[in-house]
Amino acid sequence: MKLSDKIKKSAIKLDLQSDNKWDVIDELVDLLCDCYRLNQRETILQAILKREAGQSTGVGMEIAVPHAKTPVVDKLYVVSGLAKNGIDFDSVDGKKVKIFFLLVSPRDVSGPHIKALAGISRLVKHEEFRASLLECDTVKKIIKTVKEAEKRYL
Repeated sequence: MKLSDKIKKSAIKLDLQSDNKWDVIDELVDLLCDCYRLNQRETILQAILKREAGQSTGVGMEIAVPHAKTPVVDKLYVVSGLAKNGIDFDSVDGKKVKIFFLLVSPRDVSGPHIKALAGISRLVKHEEFRASLLECDTVKKIIKTVKEAEKRYL
């Protein structure tokens, strides 16, 4: 599964405004619900927060992938955002997070959720990809960077 096939241009925010872990999750859920016209915002937010409370999704390398499954969505949805100054996210390596991918998918369907997480993991382990994302100043450049990385690394 390609990330570029699952993320809309309107689902990318170049300059996240939040300055802490919980607010950035809230901001990303707002983006998710707005761009995909999802009307169960609070249920989605609570699913993400519950998952995050169990274990941080700050995977290291300045990346976080908050995610959850919930019965209120019909398929996998993805949003992304950049926080160029970084946000303390309780990452495994202690570094601030600058690149976020938030995923939500139906509770009873595992395949797309796991494939999306695996695809993101394979991409973000490449320093060149992470650095290129942080240099992007337009959504169009982010999409192009993701597509090029998918061709190269997946």
